[in-house]
Amino acid sequence: MIRAILFDLDNTLLDRQAAFLRFATRLAEDYADAEGEERRSWIDSVVEWDEDGYKDKPQLFREILQRLPCRPAAGWEELYRYYQTHYVASAVPMEGMKELLSALRPYYRLGIVTNGRDDIQNGKIDKLGIRGWFGSIVVSESAGIKKPSPLIFAQALAELDVNPEQGLFVGDHPVNDVEGALLSGMRAVWLKRSQPWNESIAVMPDAVISSLAELPDAIRHAWGQTASSIKRLS
Repeated sequence: MIRAILFDLDNTLLDRQAAFLRFATRLAEDYADAEGEERRSWIDSVVEWDEDGYKDKPQLFREILQRLPCRPAAGWEELYRYYQTHYVASAVPMEGMKELLSALRPYYRLGIVTNGRDDIQNGKIDKLGIRGWFGSIVVSESAGIKKPSPLIFAQALAELDVNPEQGLFVGDHPVNDVEGALLSGMRAVWLKRSQPWNESIAVMPDAVISSLAELPDAIRHAWGQTASSIKRLS
């Protein structure tokens, strides 16, 4: 029986694509030496070069200063400080996030396992207003380990006091989220977003969903669990 559901953060609970577009638009307002169509192209370039969050940020901001028309700035360090302040403020919840968490919380222990810097990831969680809904929040920087290492999933499971086979992980990245969770002994649901499936992965998710709203049905079909079939948490 599934007793705990753990989530990735970016592009799972948080709509990272929408959040970064909002940030890039604000960055352009303050730093782009461009207007009209040229500014829209400036924003598109920043979003593309970010590689959905996987580009090293100092490298990203160096590229912006080298390749795009910018107003005078102190250097990439200034843009990085701007990012630390304004990206967190741009956080956007994934559609249906709060409704899903509200439905799951009475019946499952909830957790987050996310790769990233403590200040950025915790800032986004607080901006979304969901910290109090989770019994475990593990960020890779402070944990000293990153997904897909089974050790980071084990830390969250221990904090929730559940065995791996009682845990379900939901995330968008085939390797970091799905493969990592399955190799740690958990079940896994793949939230199919922008990350393509990697055919070299030897394991397969227990279920595939395209939106958070589909998760309760996926749990029902895969494991036969519904709100009426499990005991509410005390």
